[in-house]
Amino acid sequence: MKKVFLDTNVMLDYLEQRRFSEDARTIFKMSLKGKFHLYASLMSFVNISYIQRNHSVDEIYTDLNRLRSMLHVAPIDEAQLDAALNIKIKDFEDNIQFQCAKSTGCDVIISNNTKDFAGLNGIDVMSSEDFLLDLFAEEEV
Repeated sequence: MKKVFLDTNVMLDYLEQRRFSEDARTIFKMSLKGKFHLYASLMSFVNISYIQRNHSVDEIYTDLNRLRSMLHVAPIDEAQLDAALNIKIKDFEDNIQFQCAKSTGCDVIISNNTKDFAGLNGIDVMSSEDFLLDLFAEEEV
């Protein structure tokens, strides 16, 4: 089954009802229907808790637990750090995300900041909208 890695911004779109929230909801629904497996890095959970620091502790933990129930966690260890340190791109955090997706064998990364992954090769990087367009086109065939 296809492995799909979510960048932190897609997870936040889902939680915070941001611009691409409908796409994010559809991605989670399709995963729960068994169309693919979702992955995210442990770092995304840490980043979300920091970004939501103005929310109540209960809200933060509810959101994190909801996300955790719907996806697998890609590990971060020395191997991902070393790989990221050897490929210099502008956004180090996205480089770590990429290395986590790669080490987990993900087929695609969904990010609504695809330009941040420029210079990294080996995994397709798509916006949530493009991913859903491709997914629905595959289902029509």
